[in-house]
Parts: sequence; C-alpha cells; structure tokens
Amino acid sequence: MNNFFKGILVGAGIGLLVAPMRGEEFRKMLAQRFSELSNSMPQNEQLSQYTQQVSNTVSQSAGNLKDYAQQAVSTVKNSASNLSDIAQNAASTVKGSASNLGGIAQNAASTVKQSGQDVADTTKQAATSAKPNNTSTTNTKTTGPTSTNTGTSAPFPSAYPEYINPETKPNI
Repeated sequence: MNNFFKGILVGAGIGLLVAPMRGEEFRKMLAQRFSELSNSMPQNEQLSQYTQQVSNTVSQSAGNLKDYAQQAVSTVKNSASNLSDIAQNAASTVKGSASNLGGIAQNAASTVKQSGQDVADTTKQAATSAKPNNTSTTNTKTTGPTSTNTGTSAPFPSAYPEYINPETKPNI
C-alpha cells in the first residue's frame, strides 16, 4: 500500500513537471536526455558482445529445455505403452484362467455325476443281493445274502478300480 502512494506522488510530480510544456518543447527535451543517456552507455561493440553472449546463453538453455521436454514426452509415451501391454496381458491371463476354471468345473461335475451313478449302481446291486432268491423251488435255507458281486469289483468302480471289497472277498 505504501508503494502505491509513492507511485501516485511520483506520477503526479512528473505530470506537473511535464504538463506546462508544449509538445514540441517536450520532444526536444526527450531527445536531449536520450542522447545524454546514450553517451553514458558503454560502447556499442561491448554492448553487442554482451547482447550476443546473453542471446547464446538463452538459446542454449532453450535448446536444453526442449530436449528435456522431448525426453519426458517419450518416457511418458513408453510408460503408457508398457502399462497398456501389461493390462492386456493381465486381461488375457484372467480370461485364460477363467476358461481353465470352467474346464475344471465341467470335469468335476462329470466326475461327481459318474460317482453318483456308481453309488446308484452299487446300491441297486446291494438291494438285489439282499432280497431272498424267489426263483428257488427247494426249501434250502440261505445263510446270507447272495451276491452277484464277484468280489473284485469296487462299490465305485470308476473311482477306485483296484479296490477289492473285503465282505465279498472269496475265501482263499
């Protein structure tokens, strides 16, 4: 705020100093002061060398900044491309895993179905063997259930092919 008031005072002072002059007098005064100022400046050769050095430094800095910006852009593009590839690989891996899980589920379902079929078959065999033999015409007494099982088949043949039922095992 203090600088604002100083600026107002300086502006008003310059306005009062300059206002009483006519335009032609003011232009002459400006030309005179400009020539005084240019005489107090260093020689043109020194000024042009300094200007050339500053210009070269600015050009080099601009070139370096442009190179850095291009490197940053290419790095970002490469990173984006890599991330895209990783995402696509992950998606295909998930799809493959889902497909594999579907196949495993189908295999498990068919195995369960087959095991259920085997249980049903074994149950039917056990029920049939537990019934008294009605086709017999003699009054022979049976000492136990007759079995059609040979003793070498398992209750679940497809699940355990090497199983031997100990109850129906032939006496050796």
